[in-house]
Amino acid sequence: MADKDAFTLVSEASQHKVFDDYEELSSAHLIDPQTYLTAVFRRQYPELAVTCTSASNPALLAFAAAGYATAELDTTEESINRFHGYVPGNARYGYTEGIYESRYFAKYNYRWGDEFFIVYVIIIGFNAYNFILKEPGNNETTLSNPKVVDELIMACGRWMYGDNDFIYVYDRYWTASKRLWQQVQKASWDDVILNEEMKKTLVSLMTKFFDSEDVYKSLGVPWKRGVIFHGPAGSSHPSTSPIHPQQQLTSTHPGNGKTISIKALMHSLSKSKDRTIPALYVKSAPRTYDIRSIFVQARAMAPCMLILEDIDTIVTATSRSYFFNEVDGLENNDGIFMVASTNHLDRLDPGLSSRPSRFDRKYLFPLPSEHERTLYCEYWRDKLKSKPSIKFPRKLSPAIAGITEEFSFAYLQEAFVATLLAIAGHRSEEGVRGGGEDEGGDLDDYELWREMKNQVKALRDDMGNNRVAASAAGVDLPEMETFAEMEGAASTVREVVKSSALPITSKEPMILPHDIKDQAVQDKPIILDRSGKESFSLPVKDGAPKIMPLFSRDGKMYGEGFMAGNSTE
Repeated sequence: MADKDAFTLVSEASQHKVFDDYEELSSAHLIDPQTYLTAVFRRQYPELAVTCTSASNPALLAFAAAGYATAELDTTEESINRFHGYVPGNARYGYTEGIYESRYFAKYNYRWGDEFFIVYVIIIGFNAYNFILKEPGNNETTLSNPKVVDELIMACGRWMYGDNDFIYVYDRYWTASKRLWQQVQKASWDDVILNEEMKKTLVSLMTKFFDSEDVYKSLGVPWKRGVIFHGPAGSSHPSTSPIHPQQQLTSTHPGNGKTISIKALMHSLSKSKDRTIPALYVKSAPRTYDIRSIFVQARAMAPCMLILEDIDTIVTATSRSYFFNEVDGLENNDGIFMVASTNHLDRLDPGLSSRPSRFDRKYLFPLPSEHERTLYCEYWRDKLKSKPSIKFPRKLSPAIAGITEEFSFAYLQEAFVATLLAIAGHRSEEGVRGGGEDEGGDLDDYELWREMKNQVKALRDDMGNNRVAASAAGVDLPEMETFAEMEGAASTVREVVKSSALPITSKEPMILPHDIKDQAVQDKPIILDRSGKESFSLPVKDGAPKIMPLFSRDGKMYGEGFMAGNSTE
């Protein structure tokens, strides 16, 4: 198309509008919208080839919003279906209030380089489509897929997935998480307080597996493996978390290093010199359909590490047979290394925990020893060195370790955070600063020690009360050991400590996934689109409405998302 005549074909073809058919289709029983609309476009634009794609792959509007193309909304020749809503501002995150707009039916005049296209973005039910219209090239017909359209799709796809700086997360559907990848890059075995021999074993285990494809093949056995990370069996010490009222920190000794070890393994694999091993993290898979989707993706990404955190919530009585068939069935699972975690090994189906062809090795993550608790206290001592008002001499570390027997790392974190909160509260009320000498004096001379004893006692009381209540009710308390739950609690920790004038420094304690600086940059107001997926608002630009983005890259959100609603013009 010439520049002048690029988008005039619609007026030459017909006065009929595609929106008329869209309205009829949306108001009727839906069977196959793609087939129906493809036929509509071929009637409406007989000179052009029609290419249908998912609206999210390629994310053409996101590609344009990032500056690699232009997409001009056309309401002159076609109608539009859209929804407007209000997004409140948030000074903390640096954006103002505004109006967002979601579009269910829209036509765009699209330009990429010297090429012009007509693009319709159409949402029907839970289906989102791009219909890309382009005149045929040399040796092409209107029934061809034009070469230049494929080149556009390829360019957009390379922009979307041009690097491996993301981790696939499954929560009823797959997403590529840049944020989780950034968290994993901060995970280091140096930050994991664990027996050194066990660290070496875990690192060696992964390395040897991915380097041993030839060995497996020479022995005539499938190149796959599975391991289980589990916490100690026995008595439970549940506790209601004082730092996050919407969640409970729980159950059979959570927080013993399983999650941070998994993240350290993921980091190690991402830094492999020879090749990058992708990590796939399964957060929620309640249906048999989900089990199928997980393994289809894992086979496509192999060799890969498939993480099944809290596997007792993933493989249930209704899905166990399906899971076993996916693991042991006829399909090829070569290159898949499964890492499962659980706090309830004794409750796992024997088909999971006792059959070597599925999970052949189990690794116990016990409660930290007194020495390991001392190391963890030293970690906090190092974090608080930049806070001269908090006196934390070296001798407090073994003292705190001595009064926290049977505490997991998660409970130790609670003790420290609760102590700092209490100190901040006392100071705001009484104006008291400091307390004790750097290294001299009795332990009770130190404000940190005095308050730590109070908080440890309170935690033990909560443990006992909640254990009795849970036992009487015959229920299990929920657990905060997954990435998502840890992130929510850690966010609260950071915010409370920051507001109490006791901010943590740039290097995180072991349990926290990312720092305050990243939190301020990354967190956006969440808005759910029609399918229940999260979308995030863009800032108002030149008074224009906010557009709900469809794609995230490099920490920025681009393009459009869609919300339920209805308005036409």
